[in-house]
Amino acid sequence: MGTDGTTRRTVLAGGACALLAGSRIARAQSGALPQLKLVTNWFAQAEHGGFYQAKETGLYEKAGVDVAIEMGGPQMNDIQLLVAGRCDVVLSQPDQVMKGLQNGLPLVAIATTFQKGLGGLMTHPSITDLSQLKGHPILISEEERTGAWQWLQKRYGFSPSQAGTYTFNLQPFVLNPELAMQAFATSEPYAAQKRGIPYRFFLLSDYGYGGFGNLLVTTGPVLQRKQAALAGFLKAGMEGWKSFLEGDNAAAKRAIMAQNPAMSSDQIDWSVTALKRMNALGEPGARFGRMNDAQWAQTARIAASIGVIPGSLDWRPGYTLQFDDVMTATV
Repeated sequence: MGTDGTTRRTVLAGGACALLAGSRIARAQSGALPQLKLVTNWFAQAEHGGFYQAKETGLYEKAGVDVAIEMGGPQMNDIQLLVAGRCDVVLSQPDQVMKGLQNGLPLVAIATTFQKGLGGLMTHPSITDLSQLKGHPILISEEERTGAWQWLQKRYGFSPSQAGTYTFNLQPFVLNPELAMQAFATSEPYAAQKRGIPYRFFLLSDYGYGGFGNLLVTTGPVLQRKQAALAGFLKAGMEGWKSFLEGDNAAAKRAIMAQNPAMSSDQIDWSVTALKRMNALGEPGARFGRMNDAQWAQTARIAASIGVIPGSLDWRPGYTLQFDDVMTATV
């Protein structure tokens, strides 16, 4: 739910803190922890590290909630699982939340992982500006053809015929010096560097596209039933992120690699460095996890301008700031 001003935000935040304290009292009396299930948006990786850190170091239990983490993948529809009640929270993106609202789904973002999207384009070093990609083949995933690709066409005049199929494979980039490809700041650049392939990476958020990344999304009914558990989950999760980035993250790394054997310790370390370098989780001194009205409004304007959502859509019910004061860990 969107906010209606400072008074309402303060009351809701105070309510979340009170519920969190109440849940600890109830747990002490009953000995049972409320349970939550998080489904991530991809195979286990550094981009989920704070949540695994909170799980492996006992932060969730300390906050009074028992959290199970299930990794996603290319064949998993996490929004469908969420709406069907198979989990309580998923990692998703702002445009997915808004499109869900358009389709009548009761989606509510309760916090964010990243303050900016991690998506961009990887090009060969000869490209020094995105405008130079006119006429070049650009590999784009099916998912992004209705989002980032529409924005790129509108801003830079790219032709629909330039779009090829992105297949999570670096080989086409290696073989074609004219080709660019969709990439994530913590993934394809790492693979290129490991293979000694020169590249240049353009983060689209630096050029005005995108909003928050890896939102924590629940549904209205779950929010009503499990507000205290969600508060504990968010408090501990953001403490987990601080620990994962700044402390000993060996436990989280082991858990990530156990769930995703294709992931290496080296790639996790490389990704952590990249996330810190780009201030992906916020500028120094900011609180982990917090969203704001202004960035949601900007994201909605961009989505409407490229036809992702109709301009008439009321997107404000798709998020709440009521847990802001629960998330106290700072970058």
